[in-house]
Amino acid sequence: MRHRIALVPLDSRPCCQWFPRKIAEIADVDLHMPPIEMLGKFMTPGHCESIHGWLLEAADSVDGLVVAADQLAFGGLIASRTNERALEQARETLEALRAVKAKYPSKPLFVSSVLMRITITGRNAEYVKYKHLVQRYSELSDRHLRLKEPGLEQEILHVKAQIPNEILLDFFQARERNMCIHKLLIDWTAEGIIDYLSITQEDASPVGVHIKEQWELQRYIYDRHVQAKTMIYPGADEGTQTLLARMVQRLNRRKAKVFPRFTSEAGKQVIPEFEDRPLEETVKAHLLAAGAVIVDSPLEADLILAVNSPFNNIHNGGSETEPVNALFNPRHLITDLAENARYHLEQGRRVAIADVALPNASDIELVRYLLDERLFTRLSGYAGWNTAGNSLGTCISHAIARTMYELQRPGGVPTLPANEMGDNASRPEKAHYSFLVSRLMDEWGYQAQIRGEANRWIEANLSVSPWDLETEYDQVNARIIQRIKELFEATKPLICAGDRGVGEIPAAIRDAELVLVQLPWNRTFELDVRVDVELVK
Repeated sequence: MRHRIALVPLDSRPCCQWFPRKIAEIADVDLHMPPIEMLGKFMTPGHCESIHGWLLEAADSVDGLVVAADQLAFGGLIASRTNERALEQARETLEALRAVKAKYPSKPLFVSSVLMRITITGRNAEYVKYKHLVQRYSELSDRHLRLKEPGLEQEILHVKAQIPNEILLDFFQARERNMCIHKLLIDWTAEGIIDYLSITQEDASPVGVHIKEQWELQRYIYDRHVQAKTMIYPGADEGTQTLLARMVQRLNRRKAKVFPRFTSEAGKQVIPEFEDRPLEETVKAHLLAAGAVIVDSPLEADLILAVNSPFNNIHNGGSETEPVNALFNPRHLITDLAENARYHLEQGRRVAIADVALPNASDIELVRYLLDERLFTRLSGYAGWNTAGNSLGTCISHAIARTMYELQRPGGVPTLPANEMGDNASRPEKAHYSFLVSRLMDEWGYQAQIRGEANRWIEANLSVSPWDLETEYDQVNARIIQRIKELFEATKPLICAGDRGVGEIPAAIRDAELVLVQLPWNRTFELDVRVDVELVK
């Protein structure tokens, strides 16, 4: 009998509500989520009171619960960055967590909460300008007040003067309110209401007002004796995916053993863009938050996590007029990552790739190598979207779900190639390959190749911003759909191997079909792209 899990996502974007659905299918668990209409859309917050009621009702029929506190308290991530919803209103709907635990004390309850980014939402062209100024003000303030750097006073005043007072006031009031909520959730973890709490740090940098908040919360975690039940680490959108992976292991009473391996030793120590600590620390934190055990050898691991790491002082290999999501630098040893993955795959081990060398898109050099060598569809997971934390959370969650499903199979070994499985490929098998190829067409297809092209076309031909398409949504959406379809058809021969496979590589995917392509919100930042596959029988 499948386990049943209730999950309240952060908001209505595909990464928050569709990704967990697929990860649950891959793990062969039933996932229950609120209707998408409750979750809000873009600048419209979700309906907190309706989510409150849904959660109380759903708790009755599930084995465990995963909740994004920002949806329940504020109506989603964007809403959590403004002061529109008062502290008492947020506390009132969060009481659903206490009510659920009081009624079902034995059901595990995992909660994620986002530590606010160091700037505002870039809701339109004007706000994009203020977004950069607020981040600069946040960083300068921290350098001046915490690090005691001299000579910053005039620059701080100059930056502050360019930001409307109401924007800064709302920004800091929201931070203060959110800190109260974080402490409330830590208190509830100490009281046993919450079984595990992840506080994910949204877009940040090594300096900023968030550093002092992190320290304050870490001390509070210590004071409340919940160090084993709470973690602060970089991320946001992927938070419930991570806790879903943790819940799958909890319900199966088994932990995945993971060996992380990096493209380079130097890359471990790089602080990825939009984050505040070295990559190696972020990788460990994501694995621990996901409930995995980090091991020191691939021979004792259930899963090898290959991390395509960034480099200091080696940037995008394109130009201002022709940007490209690749480094094109011989020091970037993608060959080492890919060939080591090939070796372990041939030895019957599981390998997943977290592609974090560049933010907001796949490394096209690496993906081209994997496709040409027919390695991509043999992976247990892949992600390369948005921040390093976002990619790590999705890749790890996908791969753990895949691993846990396979460990429940007779012998606990990686799944046989599709053409050796028998007549009917299972639901988790199909979900795994569908999600894997969907990630390819999103991160490599759209984010690395088409999004930049679309944004440049918008700026040259339309009077709107890529951050808010206003009345031009249909035109831009149609253009992107056409480009994705063209790229997908050109890529199919590299992912669909028919019945016989390529050389000694057995076929897994007979055919693939784009079943959905659309901009989910009225902007170009993310795309909802879904691929269905037919597996070889």
